[in-house]
Amino acid sequence: MEYAASDEQILFICKLMSGNFQAQARYVNSQLEPLTGTDGNGQLASPLYASLQALLEQLHLEAAMPQYPLIQTLNELENYVIVRIQRESQHAGYVVFGPSAYADIPADAITGMLNDYAVPIDQKEAARAYYKALPIISGLKLLHASVLLYYLLYGKELATLDIFHHRSLLSQAEQERFGRHVDRNLSDQRETTALHYDFELEKQLFQYMKEGRTEMLQELATIDPQNLGILSKKSYLRSQKNITIAGITLATRAAMEGGLHSEIAYTMSDLYIQHLEELTDIQSVVKLRTEAMLGFAERVRHSRAGQFSKVVMECQQYIFNHIYENISVAALAGKVRLNANYLSQLFKKEVGIPIHSYIMREKVEEAKRLLTASELTLSEIWARLNFYDQSHFTKIFKKQIGVTPKQYRAYGQVRLEEKE
Repeated sequence: MEYAASDEQILFICKLMSGNFQAQARYVNSQLEPLTGTDGNGQLASPLYASLQALLEQLHLEAAMPQYPLIQTLNELENYVIVRIQRESQHAGYVVFGPSAYADIPADAITGMLNDYAVPIDQKEAARAYYKALPIISGLKLLHASVLLYYLLYGKELATLDIFHHRSLLSQAEQERFGRHVDRNLSDQRETTALHYDFELEKQLFQYMKEGRTEMLQELATIDPQNLGILSKKSYLRSQKNITIAGITLATRAAMEGGLHSEIAYTMSDLYIQHLEELTDIQSVVKLRTEAMLGFAERVRHSRAGQFSKVVMECQQYIFNHIYENISVAALAGKVRLNANYLSQLFKKEVGIPIHSYIMREKVEEAKRLLTASELTLSEIWARLNFYDQSHFTKIFKKQIGVTPKQYRAYGQVRLEEKE
C-alpha cells in the first residue's frame, strides 16, 4: 500500500484530531519512539505505566494492519484507535489516538483498578484525576473518529461496517487459536485422567438449591477442588476465586428460579463476591464457596415457605423493590392490572393480612436492618421509609416488635458486643 503523506503531514493530522476531539493523537515510529512534536502541552499521562513505550506495548500494536484502524481497550476503561503507517513495504510507525472513555468512569471502578495495579497511596489522587479527566467519546463517535483518522492518513474511504467486519475477523482468528488450545488441554486431561467433576452432579446440586434443600447441599463439600478446573494459570488462589465467582453466579440464578426475590439474590451475590476478594488463602475461599451455596438454599427455603399466586408474588416483589417509597394499593393494582378492591381481597385471602399491614410489616423489617446494620439516626430511618413522623414510626414499630426502635437498636448493639 503506497502512502503519500510526509511525517510533517502526519504530525499536522495528529494536531487536527487532538483539537477536534480533545483526545491526544501521537505519531510513533516502529520502535515506539514518539516523533518530535507529538506530545503537546497538557496531555494526559497514564499513572499505570512508567513510560509511553510501556503503555504502547500493552496495546499490542502489532495486531494493527495497514488496511484498517484498530480499536483497543485497556483495563476495560481506556480506549485507543491505532493506525499502522505503511509506505509500500516499509513499516514507518503508528498513529495512536487516545486515551478516551465511553462514559464517565464510576469512582468504585477507578478505586478497584488502582488497587489491582497496586498504585502507591501517594499517587492515587493523581491517578483518580487522570481517569476523571479522560475525554468522553461514545462508541459510535469513536468509530467515526477512526474512519476520519484513516481517511486523513491514507486518503481511503472506509465505512464503520468495514471496521466491524475487520474486528470480527480478528476475533474469529483468536477463537480458532483458543479452540486449538482447548483441544490440546482436553487431550492432556484425558491422558492423565485429570477430568472435571460430573456435570450431572452439578445439575443435582443446583436443583437442591432451587428447592431450598440445605441438607442435601452438604454434598458440595465432597467435591475435590482439583476437579473444578483451573481458571488462572498464574495463581491457584485466583483460580479458586474465579471458580467461586462462577458458582455464586449460577447459585444466584438457581435461587431466583426457586422463588427468591431477584434483588435479594443479586445483593447476596454482590456481598459474597466482595467478601471473597478480600480473602487471602485457599481454605477461606473454599469455605466461603460452601457457605454461599448453603446461604442461597436457606433463603430459598424460607421464601418457599409461603407459596402464593403470581399476582400476589408480583405485589410482594414490587413492595420489596420500592420499600422506601409511599406505596399505595392503587399503585399496586395498576402494576398487576386488577381492580384495587379485588386485589385487596385476594391478597388478604392468600397472605392473611391486608396489603397495608403487609407494607407496614415490611417497612418495619427494613427498619430493623437499618437499626442494626447502619448508623442512620431514627429521624433519618423513618423519613427514608416514608412514615408520617417519628411518633408514627415508633408506634408501628413497637406494635409489631414489642419494643421501641431505640430499645431495639440498643439490644442489637449488646448482642454484637456479646458475639465479639
